[in-house]
Amino acid sequence: MYRIIALFLLIVTSKYSFAQTKPLEIIKIHKTKTSYRTYEVAGDRLFAITDSGQLIIWDLAKYDTIRFAKHNPLTRYTAIGKDRKGNIFLGTEQGHIYKIDAADLGYSEHLKIKYPIKYICFNSKNKMFLMVPYGIYDPISKKAWTRFKTVTGGISGIKRTGSTRHLSIPHFVFFDHEDRWWLCSNHGEFGSEIKIFDAKREKAYDEKIDSLQTGSLFPKSVFNDSKGNTYLTSGLQHMMNFGEIYKIASGNVASKIFDAKNLSEKDVELVENNGLFVGPGAYNLIDGNVYFATQKGIYKAELPEEGILKNFVPLFNPELTWSREPLAIGAKMSYVSLRFIEDGKLIIQTANDGIVIYNGRNLIFLK
Repeated sequence: MYRIIALFLLIVTSKYSFAQTKPLEIIKIHKTKTSYRTYEVAGDRLFAITDSGQLIIWDLAKYDTIRFAKHNPLTRYTAIGKDRKGNIFLGTEQGHIYKIDAADLGYSEHLKIKYPIKYICFNSKNKMFLMVPYGIYDPISKKAWTRFKTVTGGISGIKRTGSTRHLSIPHFVFFDHEDRWWLCSNHGEFGSEIKIFDAKREKAYDEKIDSLQTGSLFPKSVFNDSKGNTYLTSGLQHMMNFGEIYKIASGNVASKIFDAKNLSEKDVELVENNGLFVGPGAYNLIDGNVYFATQKGIYKAELPEEGILKNFVPLFNPELTWSREPLAIGAKMSYVSLRFIEDGKLIIQTANDGIVIYNGRNLIFLK
């Protein structure tokens, strides 16, 4: 049985090194020996935390690192957030929060709490909230929220919606245009979870999202468009490739706008016949397109007013380092997140190959 699984993994992972679909110059700039856990962008500076908890600051205009010796090199950072004024905040396992002025790189201790800090966010009024084990925490009032309604899914995971459970540390978070903090975890075929915190009303979010097919939900990203809609990408590799994208409009009504199992004849020819393992996505404000990652690289698609995604095309497929999903059959998505910044660049965080910048002409790998 082990040999069969190993052979299967060899076959599927060997298909992840296609040549690029468009000729782009690949530029690799290595400054660290590890990959990045998370990052924030302020102006033309990218503040990234490495897997080892170190802070690396990149100048996105010069694609070079900025020397920053103001902090203690022994400090290990676990979280990063950006407030509404563009200041950067760093959290540690010991409960320290440090503030960096993105303009002049001024560095100071902002506050200290008694809990490890896992995520940081700011609502539309610039109020700070923290993710700590195991809840959402207001460091000023010291109020905590620990019980949330859960949306679950997965082939062998719990398939029910609406259960109230304690909050576990999510795999990724997203703060949307309605001050909702999405807290998402994905365990491959073993299940997934989505919980939401309403940072505007300061309460666990308990409104139902209609038509979200939770039994087959494997969240990879959440993002917004320019019209107030929220999108959720879902993907899994378990013997086969699976991928879906949901649009959540006003009124919390979800509709599936992409399904790798139901492609047109033209689209089947485009992606071949073994489907797409969909990863994270992002909305491009400049061209109005949705961009999403797959095992075949990055695609973009026109976003219609209604109906499904149309005219999606492959952009590029860089060679990345893929790995197995822990305790599962299949590969782990090698793309962690996609995000467009104000100047139109696409920031691509990978699992093993650092951060990639796409500027329309070339791909710059930062590590």
